[in-house]
Amino acid sequence: MSGKKLDKTVLIVDDSRFIRTLIKRFVTASGLTKIVEAEDGEEAIEKCTLHAPSLIFLDINMPRCDGLKTLRMLKRKLPRSKVVIVSAIGQEAVVKEAIENGAVGYITKPFGREDIIKIVGRLTSDDSPQPADKSSDRG
Repeated sequence: MSGKKLDKTVLIVDDSRFIRTLIKRFVTASGLTKIVEAEDGEEAIEKCTLHAPSLIFLDINMPRCDGLKTLRMLKRKLPRSKVVIVSAIGQEAVVKEAIENGAVGYITKPFGREDIIKIVGRLTSDDSPQPADKSSDRG
């Protein structure tokens, strides 16, 4: 993406600092610069109250409050936020449940720069909800 800056807040929720840093780097490359991080579901809920993100990258496996429980709470607080599930290979049933609970897409670890850039571009192009799909299956 070009050097265009987008005025949307992104929340990255993952208990791995490495994964948060990686997603943040790729999201920034997409033109989004308002990025907030949380390392678990409880912190994510607190950050949502303060920052009202429009796009959320949410890990499934986290301590204290798992991704599915966090997703349900996030969708109650911020129903228009677009949530992208970050999952490991082999979590298809959990991803399906997340989509049924309001997630708009998912990426599977390991993911690449282009996976994040595609999904950010698709989900920030307008404010309407998008059909759920896997970023790396596109194009």
